[in-house]
Amino acid sequence: MKKTLVLACSFVLALALPALAAPTAPDKPLEFKGAQKTVMFPHAPHAKVECVTCHHLVNGKESFAKCGSAGCHDDLKAKKGEKSLYAVVHTRTELKHMTCLGCHSKVVAEKPELKKDLTGCAKSKCHP
Repeated sequence: MKKTLVLACSFVLALALPALAAPTAPDKPLEFKGAQKTVMFPHAPHAKVECVTCHHLVNGKESFAKCGSAGCHDDLKAKKGEKSLYAVVHTRTELKHMTCLGCHSKVVAEKPELKKDLTGCAKSKCHP
């Protein structure tokens, strides 16, 4: 009986540990402060996307840093280049990893009625 209880507790703990180790997504939208505009990024509608899709591997390790963190995509003036926040958000084709507009374009291909909301500039979900 004792052995069964220990095994059951070990199994539950093994399943729970990865969930406890992963950071939780912020409740409030994050602000992407670009050179010209600020964009609010809500995590809730993106919950079905794996975190590693956007928080890609850095030096072989998962990073949950903000995109505009120092050393990441912190060039707020450039329109091109892997350090450019603008490029990481607006490039439609994948760079080394998925981009915001690249992912939104894939969703719109499946659900054309979302085109204005997900890929439009003015009065879209990104630029209200």
